[in-house]
Amino acid sequence: MLRNRIEMKRYLWLLLSLLSPAFSLAEGPLAIQNAKIITVSGQTFDKGTVLIRNGKIEAVGQDVDVPGEALIIEGEGKVVMPGIVDAHNAEGMSQANERNAVVPFLSVVDSIDPNASYFEECRRNGITSAAVVPGNSTLIGGKAAIVKTSGQYVNDMLIRADSALKLSLRPVSGSRMSQMAQLRKELQKAQDALQDEANKEEEEDKEEAKDEASEEEADEDQPAESSEDEDEESDSNGDKAEGPNAENEGLEVLKLALQGKMPVYIYCEYAMDIVAAKKLAEDFGLKSILVLGQDCYRAADLLAELKQTVILDPTLVFWDTNPRTREDKKVVLPEIYQQAGVPYIFQVSSANSRGSQGSSYFWYQAATAVKYGLSEKDALAALTLEPAKLLSVDSMVGSIEVGKDADLVVLTGDPLDISTWVEYTIIGGEIVYDRAEDEKLERLLSPVAE
Repeated sequence: MLRNRIEMKRYLWLLLSLLSPAFSLAEGPLAIQNAKIITVSGQTFDKGTVLIRNGKIEAVGQDVDVPGEALIIEGEGKVVMPGIVDAHNAEGMSQANERNAVVPFLSVVDSIDPNASYFEECRRNGITSAAVVPGNSTLIGGKAAIVKTSGQYVNDMLIRADSALKLSLRPVSGSRMSQMAQLRKELQKAQDALQDEANKEEEEDKEEAKDEASEEEADEDQPAESSEDEDEESDSNGDKAEGPNAENEGLEVLKLALQGKMPVYIYCEYAMDIVAAKKLAEDFGLKSILVLGQDCYRAADLLAELKQTVILDPTLVFWDTNPRTREDKKVVLPEIYQQAGVPYIFQVSSANSRGSQGSSYFWYQAATAVKYGLSEKDALAALTLEPAKLLSVDSMVGSIEVGKDADLVVLTGDPLDISTWVEYTIIGGEIVYDRAEDEKLERLLSPVAE
């Protein structure tokens, strides 16, 4: 019955859009009512309404006036929460890395495939925004981008192109010593270029001040002359510029990172890499986002001193063997980092990784953290608002607030319950996933004939 009402409304909206070119489904209001609404940033409404118009959240609460023309999703027994934000993944590209280790001039935008299975899985699992980042097998792997997980073309999906630069401390070839030496060499080039520019500007300012003083002295004896030809020649010379090659473009990207204008993902495979990453950020003034490997838990106290949110390894619980005693111990990353006072968010394993099946799902990561002491409120924030803050897009996404993008997930039950399904995924006010129309899921769950 509910499905029939929604489909009828959709049909009427489509009919109106055909009759009137100025009328479209995207512009029509959408309301989810009588649902439990977890805003993440503030109050949770046990039985509330979210009103969406023109892709934005117009109202949220218990007493929301719903216009008669609105498409209504009846949320009785359902839970509404903000869409999940994936802060670090390399799955949305046709290829994660390039053969060359130093490629700061490359942008993942040129490799993002809107039809990739990753984005289909995102919509199925309630992920509405994602940072597509070069992989970890690199040195300077290029520029990341933040996208919505639905769109026909890349430009339709983009939230922010060239959002961050990717560095990795895991050696591509050779030793960690050579990896760090080459990385410092490239950053030093950019730092020297910035210093040269500063020196040049200082000299130009001095010359300009000297010329102005000379002109003032000569102004009484010799009037200034100008000709049209000289002005045209000056303008012509000022317009000349050579197109930047890849090396120059890469240098410009590194300069932005050194100026703090472009954040830098730094992948740390081992605990020793944390020390190197900390010194690298301090020496070059980098605004770093640390992506941690499993072994980094050994440096939890050092990470706590940094007072910054880190991205955990997808495998949250594993067994580690002491190389001296050969004793095995169970390592629980959320528990260790929480006790050390390190704020963290999650990432999921790729489709081709050897991790457990659960590590492929954000709800499983959050539920695991709750099992070992994290509050459910903080766990949901670690899926939504905290990664949005880390990516500096929290003014747009990450919570259910008036004025933010209408990127929402309608669930059949508690977000961290294993029996809960994503009923609808909404991005920009559009229903981009409906479980009732998920043919792939239907085939998967259909009983097999004997």
